[in-house]
Amino acid sequence: MQRARRLASVAVVASLAVTGLSACRSAPSVAAYLGDTRLTESRVQDVWDEAQAAVTKAAAGKAATMSITRADVVRTLVSADVLTQVAKQESVTLPADLTLDDYATSLHIPATTEFVRLYAEADTYVRLLRQGIKDAPAASDADLREIFETLTTAGQVQEGMSFEQFKSSLPDSNKQLVQTASAVRQEIAKITDSMDITVNPRYQPLGIPVLQFQTQNGDVRPLVMVPLGADESAPVTAVS
Repeated sequence: MQRARRLASVAVVASLAVTGLSACRSAPSVAAYLGDTRLTESRVQDVWDEAQAAVTKAAAGKAATMSITRADVVRTLVSADVLTQVAKQESVTLPADLTLDDYATSLHIPATTEFVRLYAEADTYVRLLRQGIKDAPAASDADLREIFETLTTAGQVQEGMSFEQFKSSLPDSNKQLVQTASAVRQEIAKITDSMDITVNPRYQPLGIPVLQFQTQNGDVRPLVMVPLGADESAPVTAVS
């Protein structure tokens, strides 16, 4: 994984996620619908269980703490599927030597797990899409204000700092990150709008992040996301 760059005092990384659920597509045993394909709760549980077993084994008898939730699994499974389709339409392919060790270290989950592999694939697709952006328009004040508000809510902006102060403090390299992320968000959204993707309300709100930030505690959170719409139907009962 490329070393995260700094956004003001916040590390920035490229990554992933997703959302939506219609009344006619609300089976409680389904975590998400991707067109005619169903991502079942059973599939989500299998991926989570494998990761948990690997973390426990790696702990070698010590207390093991899972760094991901079921929502993270849904986000990664949906993102991997969606971004594979986006990449195909954009003629983007994964490198043959996709390295998983850096992702495993960042996620605190062994590289042998399916979760790490899918996460790495989705993240790499996003990074390649970002690299392919040419002549993107400069980041607008609206784009930068979205970043400012997200970071402020997360407690990552110095108390009392105004938007203008934040904007002027950003290095050009980080403004370029926002610039390409905003362009990729629009690019992906044009494709996903017609993909008929819906997600069980228990996992909402979710989206596909094209840029994320790392808090001082090491948590990675979405900074720029591809919204896939909000569900207005009744909540679906969770399946244990």
